[in-house]
Amino acid sequence: MNEQSNRIIEEKKDINLFGKIAKFPKNTKAKNAYQFLENIKVNKKKLWYFIIEKENVSGNELSIIKYNNKCGVNLKLFVEQLKKFYMNNDVMMEHVNNLKIEGNDKFSIIRNIADVEIGDKKLLTILTGDLVRLLG
Repeated sequence: MNEQSNRIIEEKKDINLFGKIAKFPKNTKAKNAYQFLENIKVNKKKLWYFIIEKENVSGNELSIIKYNNKCGVNLKLFVEQLKKFYMNNDVMMEHVNNLKIEGNDKFSIIRNIADVEIGDKKLLTILTGDLVRLLG
């Protein structure tokens, strides 16, 4: 195992499970998260997706990756529809308008997430929470 996988194992308590989703610690590399799940032999019938939040110089981003490639939704289309839903909300519209969504049916990356609070929550927390509720 590489250094990143070892760090994940040490921080296993930081991996949160929500239904069919695993949320890994911030800035975990997707390939290391996938490798970790394979190493501990997670049942793909029970875990369909994993999510990773990233903070970097160019801004916040959120990655949603399919762990079970045979089940679940087309992630890029799903996230694009979620953005359209937010665009109907006057409070959210301003903040989600600049989101950039990349990916395909197996993964989606939401880039350019502004570091703003809406109500009492950061936009990144709102997006993560909604994805967990909808996909979980």
